[in-house]
Amino acid sequence: MKEAAVLVLVSVVIVGGIGIWLANGGSLPFFSSQPGVVQPAGDIQPSDAQTDTAKKAEEAKLAKKPPAKAVKKAPSPPVAEAAPEPLVVVPVAEVVVAPPAPKQFPSAKEISAGVERENISERFGQPALATTTTSDDGRVMETLVYARKSGRDVTVIRIEDGKVLSAYSR
Repeated sequence: MKEAAVLVLVSVVIVGGIGIWLANGGSLPFFSSQPGVVQPAGDIQPSDAQTDTAKKAEEAKLAKKPPAKAVKKAPSPPVAEAAPEPLVVVPVAEVVVAPPAPKQFPSAKEISAGVERENISERFGQPALATTTTSDDGRVMETLVYARKSGRDVTVIRIEDGKVLSAYSR
């Protein structure tokens, strides 16, 4: 019984420790000697050590060059930089995609011979099945099958060279 109490106590301590670790973002510095510092991208400025190192490197370059003609440089006036304005994103319009309007289901009575294929597609939409073949004498033959109710209602349209040849429904 005593071992069970110890086991429960150890479990509670472990679960509590994991809970605290997760509550702090999972970033307790267990193994690091220094805390990490995060700066926003716009506020980065070189440290004094970096500035001193850059100045020393520049002085070393100038010392290595042989003196040419001495040209007196006029001191440049200080330039005041304005703080950049924050980027504001304003939505211009909201895009709403409406589902396509259901097209009318064709019946053989509504389709007359000689009608252009484009008129069929515009009026009834895309068919459930379309096949295209070319005959030996170069005519393009198309078969458009419109179906609904899981294939119970079917309209088949035969098209030759872009014009309706025949249509039937079942």
